[in-house]
Amino acid sequence: MGLVAVFALVVLVPFMGKAYHNDEPFFLAVGRHILIDPLHPFAFDFTWYGSPIAAARINTTPPVLLYMLAAAFKLTGGGEWGMRLAFLPLDLLAACALYLIAARFLRAPMLPTLIVIATPAYLINMNHLMPEKPAAAFGFCGLYALVRAVDERRWGVYWLSALLLGAAILSKYNAVLFLLPAAGYALHRQVATRRVLAHGALVFAPLACLAAFYFFCDRALIDRAWSVTAESAVSWWSSWPHKLRSFLSFAGGCGVVTAFWPYAAFRKGRAFWAALALSLVLFLPAFDLGPPVRWVDRLTGVVFSCGGLLALWRVFGVEARQGPGWALWAPWILSVVLIQLLFYWSVMSRMFLFILPPLIFAMAERLEALRSGARLTGFYRASLGGVLALSVCLALVDHRYAGAQKEFSETVAARYLSAGRKVWFSGYMGLQYYLERAGCRGLDASRGGWELAEPGDVVVVLKINSALQQPGRPRLVDVHRSVLDHPIPLRLMSGWTGEGGFYSNLSGFLPYSLSAEPLEEFSAVELR
Repeated sequence: MGLVAVFALVVLVPFMGKAYHNDEPFFLAVGRHILIDPLHPFAFDFTWYGSPIAAARINTTPPVLLYMLAAAFKLTGGGEWGMRLAFLPLDLLAACALYLIAARFLRAPMLPTLIVIATPAYLINMNHLMPEKPAAAFGFCGLYALVRAVDERRWGVYWLSALLLGAAILSKYNAVLFLLPAAGYALHRQVATRRVLAHGALVFAPLACLAAFYFFCDRALIDRAWSVTAESAVSWWSSWPHKLRSFLSFAGGCGVVTAFWPYAAFRKGRAFWAALALSLVLFLPAFDLGPPVRWVDRLTGVVFSCGGLLALWRVFGVEARQGPGWALWAPWILSVVLIQLLFYWSVMSRMFLFILPPLIFAMAERLEALRSGARLTGFYRASLGGVLALSVCLALVDHRYAGAQKEFSETVAARYLSAGRKVWFSGYMGLQYYLERAGCRGLDASRGGWELAEPGDVVVVLKINSALQQPGRPRLVDVHRSVLDHPIPLRLMSGWTGEGGFYSNLSGFLPYSLSAEPLEEFSAVELR
């Protein structure tokens, strides 16, 4: 287990200086406000997609992460390195819990656990200050405690597992996914039904109290969760052709071995040809929803989807049911599939973070039945090397993208704000965080957007990370553009021709795309 902790440190710590990115700025804003008014964490306005609105209307996250962020702010002052290091114990806790779970069912658990940690979805997402981090740490620990308690009939640990799983749900509501594998495994091990129901009630008790509070005292969160789900259900990225493409591509690509182990480790029977045929049909041009798809992205989608389908087939096939961990892996995977396909607002890698451990461990069980000794170890080592190389390359690209927004914000402040000019921006995520700290203002779409900017002002616009506001009338401007490139031809978010949609399939149906397109295009628009 010590080696697992050291490996997690080696692959995660180098990226802990990463600039704040994705949804981190919103969570950080709530954490800072909690230090001011701890009983009213959402009693402030936050600029969201171009307009300042009440934070309560944005938030869909339970309180655990938010109060942890407030404590970390108090301790570190809010710097990137300090904040991420403050949450490092959660990373180590999650990694060690995964090893302990794998060790209950696998003869050789070390390398499969390292492979899970090295996958793109895990390595990149677990380094974010977002709800997935505590949800994974508490959830994985809760599942391990449950498995051990059920196997050894240690009922004190059994009830402790309920508290840990409850803490996971209070970190991220989607952590209810852990309830199905917990109940399924307990019933499989012949735990009394009344005891399983009592365990589930204890898991849900904190969530029920919180839900009652929101329902009777503050309906904003419930309304926000409903509106996000309802709006996304009728959006183009939730149409079933795009969603199925995305889901299967992410199932294969987010774990890498989840795409390629089925090709390398299992016989090519009827399941292989059926999966290949379904993938080829799914990626036909007739199902394209937007601009023409590049052949390399279409081919990548077929490979990832075929592998992902085979991996899922193996988990639910007859042979897999003979494995010692099947009663845990199958309901665990099924719960993530149901949440991602039926309830979550878009397909994204941070949800697949939770499907990778059971999927990889289930295939490792099958591999142990087919291979042994040095042959299996060599296969695992080659897999780990390939996965880690790809994940590090993706993490470097992502690190550069996030850092460039911070650097651009500092450049804008030095060039324009220091000269006394007013700077506006149309964007969010990290750009918004750093520009607001520098003294820039967001274009408020509800108050006229671009009409707020006067001659002599500067408006910052990005190609990808933008709220997509456009001037309502022709304006005389001077535009200074700069394009951010990267030598590694992999893109997590595509804004030109690729299909990379790591953070949401709104950008594309692949978790990452083989492409040399720019990472971003920065524009400083000077109004005359």
